[in-house]
Amino acid sequence: MDNTTREDRPPSRSEMRQWSVFAGKFPLLTRSVPIVLWALGLEALFLAVRHFVTGNAMGQDSHAYWLAAQGELSYAASPGQRDAYLYSPAFAAVIKPLALLPWPLFCAAWFAIEAAAMVWLVRPLRVRWAIPVCLLCLPELVVGNIYILLAAATVVGMRRPAAWSFAVLTKVTTGVGLLWFAARGDWKRLLQGSGATVLIVVVSYAVDPTAWSDWIQFLLANRSGTPDSGISFVVRCLIAVALVVIGARKQWPFLVAPAMVLASPVLVSFIPWTILIAVPRLLMEGSTGKRQ
Repeated sequence: MDNTTREDRPPSRSEMRQWSVFAGKFPLLTRSVPIVLWALGLEALFLAVRHFVTGNAMGQDSHAYWLAAQGELSYAASPGQRDAYLYSPAFAAVIKPLALLPWPLFCAAWFAIEAAAMVWLVRPLRVRWAIPVCLLCLPELVVGNIYILLAAATVVGMRRPAAWSFAVLTKVTTGVGLLWFAARGDWKRLLQGSGATVLIVVVSYAVDPTAWSDWIQFLLANRSGTPDSGISFVVRCLIAVALVVIGARKQWPFLVAPAMVLASPVLVSFIPWTILIAVPRLLMEGSTGKRQ
């Protein structure tokens, strides 16, 4: 018996059929994608090198996670400030064992975790596609945010809805992907995803209710998104919901990734678009929305 899981083995022809159907409907779009990818990838490479050379950006976001997991949580810093921690107490609790490492080792470990997730996400692609996609991830790898991990959680969440709790308990509105199951009437999986999130919240709240109260107040105080967002946060979220619903009706799971980008609380830099690295594997999810 072949013990290789569907997620681990290379995609079969039938699994790539969804991409073939889409490519047949939109040939001009699909032919232009490699050109656009290489152009954006080279731009991302330039940004990553510039960040690395300046010496100020390496691990600037993961450093906030490291500090938050080491001591008492504080939500005093505003979004956009250096070392501002923005996520739930549950996230800090999960990474606490890793945060026992000295900062240089933690930074290296975080880089390695995201890099491994990136490699897994681009595995279905041919080399001429995979290279520019990896280049697009370089700025995210330098700053050490969680966008590559969100992309991985998106793919996993299509089959194991509990994975959506990662999005909801970090960048809350990126959890818009859970609506995929609601739009398809897959109430069992919707319950699995929301139930797992509620369970994590209940357990974590019992451990540290004060931190949860502080986080909720922090979210309410910044409910309009960060001030650097170019488009109204509410408008972006409404468009994101529409994309998820359309994707669910058309059975186009790859639309969930751009929906998450639009729903991101911050959409001013190149980095949030890293979530789109989930698209290759989402294109393989031709039967994701079907009840099993």
